[in-house]
Amino acid sequence: MADRLRDRIDAIAAAQLQPRGPRNCVLRVEVPSREFEHAVAVGVARADSDRPARVDDRFHVASVGKTFTAVLAARAAAAGYFGPTGVDSTLGELGLLPSALIAALHPQARDITVRHLLTHTSGFKDMVTDDASGTAEQLGAPAPDSMIARYARSVAACRQGEPDDGFARHRWSPWDAEQPTDPMAGILNLFVASGTAATPVGAPGERYHYSDTAFVLLGVLVELATGRRYHELQREQILEPLGMSGTSMAYRDQASSDARAEEMDIWFGHVALLSEGFDVSFDWGGGGQVSTVRDLIAFLRAVLDPMSGLLDDSCTLTQWCVPQGLTSPRREVGLGLFRWEAGQRVVVGHAGAWGVRVFHDPSTDAWLAGTVNERNDGTWMADVFDAVKEEFR
Repeated sequence: MADRLRDRIDAIAAAQLQPRGPRNCVLRVEVPSREFEHAVAVGVARADSDRPARVDDRFHVASVGKTFTAVLAARAAAAGYFGPTGVDSTLGELGLLPSALIAALHPQARDITVRHLLTHTSGFKDMVTDDASGTAEQLGAPAPDSMIARYARSVAACRQGEPDDGFARHRWSPWDAEQPTDPMAGILNLFVASGTAATPVGAPGERYHYSDTAFVLLGVLVELATGRRYHELQREQILEPLGMSGTSMAYRDQASSDARAEEMDIWFGHVALLSEGFDVSFDWGGGGQVSTVRDLIAFLRAVLDPMSGLLDDSCTLTQWCVPQGLTSPRREVGLGLFRWEAGQRVVVGHAGAWGVRVFHDPSTDAWLAGTVNERNDGTWMADVFDAVKEEFR
């Protein structure tokens, strides 16, 4: 059974390398109750060297990083940094942000709680895909002045030899308090200066709307509350205790710039972003980590294990709710986690835009982490969980 399952996992990974599809797939599956572990890597990791993908390769986790931010926020709340009401403290009560910034973030920003930010119910638009004119959901595509639309135009211009506006090579900070009106000074600066913040999707708590911007703000709040840098807290509170030596914060927590030359490429259409020198620092607290499949499973197992010491009963992330506007495949949202439909089952974890999946199937005790390093619907995840169930039934 175990050998058959390994063969099936290998075949699923190889099947992702279709013409005009992903250039690689790295996948790891663990089933502790069956003493099963298997990892596979196929395809090319880097366009600038044609280096084959390896099972221990580091890759950008995209929105999977929101769970890291949620852990840091939950730990800060449990330690009292957010006051006596913890994650239910409002931005007005916290007193961490300048009053001018609070007023600019949302017409009712003072009433937004840390929990609203963690569950995507703050009313914020998402600066990555939305703009002042509307949301990606309304428009059927990223809004024209959203970060990802501007990024795509900048990449295209660079590759076609047109004047380079520098947007796709810009090194982003989360928020620059010294240049509050400069849209290129930080992600939150752009959110406010572009007018996107002034046109929210709803009142605090009214509805679900996925927002990277909310998690960037969460990272800022954690830094302001603790007086520590995000990447330092992540290293000390998560990475070192869990032995996650393959994980770091991109652009901020790496021993040398040479480390980036070994990260797996992100393909944006036909463009290999890292090999061609483009910058993906706009994720930060919304998903700016670089990790490995082994590390990501270790992280999710610690998040979901009440005995791991990573979290305690007062700051568990599995506080599920079903807010208005939540749609399939998301079944329920927790604090930086989702209960997610994968075929005929519901799994727990998080997905990332660059084809990243990190999930646990409670019905079979299977843990999965994988990536294809480009935008992808991730339907292969259900195939893997099906294979585990069929081989170990």
